[in-house]
Amino acid sequence: MIHANYLTTQKDIDEVIQGSRLIRSIMPAPACRAVTSGRNAAGRVSRVPDGDDAIMLQYFRENSGSIYHLCGSCAMGPDPQTAVVDERLRVHGIEALRIVDASIFPNVTSGNINAPVMMVAEKGAQNDSRRCR
Repeated sequence: MIHANYLTTQKDIDEVIQGSRLIRSIMPAPACRAVTSGRNAAGRVSRVPDGDDAIMLQYFRENSGSIYHLCGSCAMGPDPQTAVVDERLRVHGIEALRIVDASIFPNVTSGNINAPVMMVAEKGAQNDSRRCR
């Protein structure tokens, strides 16, 4: 299980509170009111009393998440003690099982994750087809 530990550092807490205050100051503008509705999440946030950072923080803890795709949870390397998969994407210690997704990435990609995952899948398929011949 992956625990992202969102909003556990004071820096994260300070930034989400600062961001919510900024959004709350922008949302009453006529241009924003014309394209939003009180039925959405922003409408619920707007009902939190001004200055009640504890309620705002609780709201974010209950309703926020990440827009980033998870990756990097299965290290690649030759040593089963420090890596999940080898250089051919085979899971150490399990016959005929490969991991062919973003979990083997060494870090988060700076763009859309689709193309890198497709490249890894293609390389994994090439490795598998060579073995079958």
